[in-house]
Amino acid sequence: MRLRNRNKFIEIDTLEKLMKTAILLLIVLAACAQEVQVHNLSPQQAKELLDSKEELNLFVLNVHTPYEGKLEGTDTIIEDWEHISVHHDQLPKNKQTPILAYCRSGRMSISAVEQLKKLGYTNIYHLDGGMRAWSAASFSVVDKKFE
Repeated sequence: MRLRNRNKFIEIDTLEKLMKTAILLLIVLAACAQEVQVHNLSPQQAKELLDSKEELNLFVLNVHTPYEGKLEGTDTIIEDWEHISVHHDQLPKNKQTPILAYCRSGRMSISAVEQLKKLGYTNIYHLDGGMRAWSAASFSVVDKKFE
């Protein structure tokens, strides 16, 4: 069967194929556009995550500047928290690697988390309240230089 459209004929089979392709493309684009969810963790939740660091292949990132301490198990410290992408060579190559980001209070690491999302990381955790909240929950901070 044919449909007349502005002096051109379009086969219905062709039209159906185009519609199916368009729908499939929209589904794929919707899946790609989904917002990466950042998991804001309490110190207790972050401690549980850190306790499973090896099993989860967790990457722990301190972005506080200047250096005022770190959590045990920290993999790298990037003090240039406003320009995380410049230091991409210090980050995991696999974008699905779980990353726990933190700083002293949470302000710098929130910015770092947004940058990690833009870099394509999909499994991001954030220590809500940073090392201050961690310390207030009676967990130790290595080389602690703040009160």
